Amino acid sequence: MLNTVAAGGYFLVGVLFLVLVALLATSWRSSRAGIYLIVVCLINAAWGFALAWNQSQSSVEPVAIFVLEVLRPTTWVVFLAYLAAQIGVNQFIRRASVILCLAVLVAGTAVWVHDQRYFASFSLGSILFPGGLAIALTGLLLIEQVYRNTPAEGRWALKPLVLGLGGMFTYDLFLYSQAVLFSALDPATWTARGVINLFFVPAIAVAARRNPDWKLRIFVSRHVVFYTTTLVAVGAYLIVMSLGGYLLIRFGGSWGVVARVVFFAGAIMVLLVLLFSTTLRARLRVFLNKHFFHNKYDYREEWMRLIDTLAEFEESSTREVAVKAVAQIVNSPSGVVWLFSESENQFLLDSRFEFEQELPDLDVNDSLIAFIRRDKWVVDLFEFSCDPEMYEGLALPEWIRPVTNAWLFVPLVFGQELIGLIMLTKAPGPPKLNYEDRDLLKTVGNHVAVHLAEARSERLLAEAQQFDAYNKLTAFLMHDLNNLIAQQSLIVSNAEKHKRNPEFVDDAISTIAGSVERMKAVMDQLKRGKGRALSKPVQLKFLASAAVDRCLNREPQPRLELNDEDVLVNANADEFIMVLTHLVRNAQDATEKDGDVTVKLQSDAEFARIIVKDGGTGMSQQFIREKLFRPFQSTKGSEGMGIGAYQAREFARSHGGDVIATSVAGEGTEMTLFVPRFHSRA
Repeated sequence: MLNTVAAGGYFLVGVLFLVLVALLATSWRSSRAGIYLIVVCLINAAWGFALAWNQSQSSVEPVAIFVLEVLRPTTWVVFLAYLAAQIGVNQFIRRASVILCLAVLVAGTAVWVHDQRYFASFSLGSILFPGGLAIALTGLLLIEQVYRNTPAEGRWALKPLVLGLGGMFTYDLFLYSQAVLFSALDPATWTARGVINLFFVPAIAVAARRNPDWKLRIFVSRHVVFYTTTLVAVGAYLIVMSLGGYLLIRFGGSWGVVARVVFFAGAIMVLLVLLFSTTLRARLRVFLNKHFFHNKYDYREEWMRLIDTLAEFEESSTREVAVKAVAQIVNSPSGVVWLFSESENQFLLDSRFEFEQELPDLDVNDSLIAFIRRDKWVVDLFEFSCDPEMYEGLALPEWIRPVTNAWLFVPLVFGQELIGLIMLTKAPGPPKLNYEDRDLLKTVGNHVAVHLAEARSERLLAEAQQFDAYNKLTAFLMHDLNNLIAQQSLIVSNAEKHKRNPEFVDDAISTIAGSVERMKAVMDQLKRGKGRALSKPVQLKFLASAAVDRCLNREPQPRLELNDEDVLVNANADEFIMVLTHLVRNAQDATEKDGDVTVKLQSDAEFARIIVKDGGTGMSQQFIREKLFRPFQSTKGSEGMGIGAYQAREFARSHGGDVIATSVAGEGTEMTLFVPRFHSRA
């Protein structure tokens, strides 16, 4: 019985290695690593068949067994030494490993040649047992060196080879260590060796596939692998169940027969469930496709095509291009996109790509929307019609039924939120998708969602900038109008009392004339748009005096301190006076009527300075740093617009200067406006 199990295990190992040789040979691309691996697998196949024949017939020459037992691990050591050389492992370790294996082979051959009597009944043990142990240790040492010296990014591809060969050498280490201790091979360990080695061959095949530099592109039909795997799994399951039945009969006593019947009935039911479970079979198919086959897509090519398509925004709308980008992946001829609108709380039909049929906007409670929001799945209507259980909880809405060519619904997910939905129509040919199609569609959908969200953000930002410009313009106009209204209101309030006073009439007419001139200047600036008003050299004394004169009708009246120096600045006089007026009036508003507001002029070789100082309430450093020069921030509450300081600084900076505020809460403020001096060339 044990001989039959051992023979079967070794025979299957030989078959698997022979199949692997065929696959490697048909996919070899002229690489040294590839030819090494093919030769190694061929020797392993011969080793498996020879041991299987010896177990069943006991007619193989002992020296042949010895040679194959040594040659098999030796070829793996040579292959590992070659890989070690590629990554720069120490030359001494590589050469010593190969020499050790060859020494064992030569020593055994020499013993056989000089003493034929030594080999009766699988002899050569004195050479094979310690030699096999030494070769197993050498193989494990090389595996460790290769894996340790491989760069981190390359270890993933090498792991299957490490696991396969590591398991093989570890089992040989266990086998020969027992043989050295007891001077004989353990029959049970030898019998199980063939079956155990069956698990190592697939790992070697996966390693060959993961390492393209070996130039071995293994390909087997997905259907062949799936059904072969299913048969192997069923066979393994039946073997395990048979072993369980045997144990029940062997140790079950009088209840053994009954227990066996119940056990097998239950086992058959479990097997049927496994075989006919759609979910389990689908998961097995995905597992095989992911781990044993080439990718369906060249992802670099697909990604470059996607980027090129999304770059076509200049020629068509963003959303239409987004639909086209997704449709081209599965060769869909047309499609539409719905995008979520917060204001409408609906998914609005936004754009079409080669699609003419009318479709409705989708409510957030639509059954299709609810399902996709929950699971973020690509909905395949063809798959749904064949297997509705795959889409648990999905009920197709009525509006889909007239759309006879509807095929796929791809979610557009941004930040875990469904921002849109793309519907694609049926492509030519059978509408069949696999896991790779779905993964790519979901990934592209997420990328397109980011693109659409970015386009929407840019649109909203542009609108916000337009509103911001409009609001600033309105604020400046209101600020100027507020000052003009204050002047006119003062005239009206004093008119009844002083209307017969000629001096008052003259002042009133002068004030009204100034207001008219200011309004004309504002209108001229609006007509010119954002262009700067006309500038010309003007005396700083004149500008300061004019601004102070405009503020004399308020308490406390500002005091002007002039110097004898004539300082010119290049600016528009009306704008400069208006800015200074804002600063002086802000100082008056912050100061009690019996307080003090001073306007001083200073200059140096480069800049002219106007300092407006008050003894008012002052400001904190935090307010100056965070709010003073921001529009619509004010210490006056609802009475102020908070735009004077901002307007003054923008004016100064536009002329190459600036405004600096120095203040202490409760002690007053000093505002310094400086602009470059104008030096005449005459």
